[in-house]
Amino acid sequence: MKTIPIFFTALLLLACGEERPVDFFPVEGDPDQEIEKFTLRQSEGGELTWELVAELAFVWDDTHQAVAKHPRVDFYKNGEHVAVLNAEEGTVNLLTNDMEARTGVVVVSDAGAVLETEVLGWDNRQQRLFTERAVSYEKGGISLTGSGFESDADLTDWKIRHPRGMVPPEELGGEVF
Repeated sequence: MKTIPIFFTALLLLACGEERPVDFFPVEGDPDQEIEKFTLRQSEGGELTWELVAELAFVWDDTHQAVAKHPRVDFYKNGEHVAVLNAEEGTVNLLTNDMEARTGVVVVSDAGAVLETEVLGWDNRQQRLFTERAVSYEKGGISLTGSGFESDADLTDWKIRHPRGMVPPEELGGEVF
């Protein structure tokens, strides 16, 4: 019997990733509400964790969903602003506060990281951004593309699947010679 080294097993587990719950349903019919200057906030322990603001949102009561036009989501950690997400459209599950941003999605961290994709989810329970779609990530001299991404809100603890691009030797750590 052959055994797979632990390193490769760990890589396989990382590649498979955790299955994300799909809690967005196609919205049908007219919305129950149309809200201009829509704002939705979440706090934890009295500190703001994120704030979504949109020009306009349509709300369907039966599916507990809001579809926001031109949403902007500001993310916070320990009460400090860490990143902002902008998109053409987004959907929020009003029961779980999970979100999905669509079309021209850009996340810019206050530390200078930039993530671009066409669809990006927010798992509110785990406080993680994720996508299975094509992404580009840039920070400093790092410039990567891939076809899957997961990160915390400030784009510091991230994973990218099938990475391609450029990482300067000094960003890899260790010694350059």
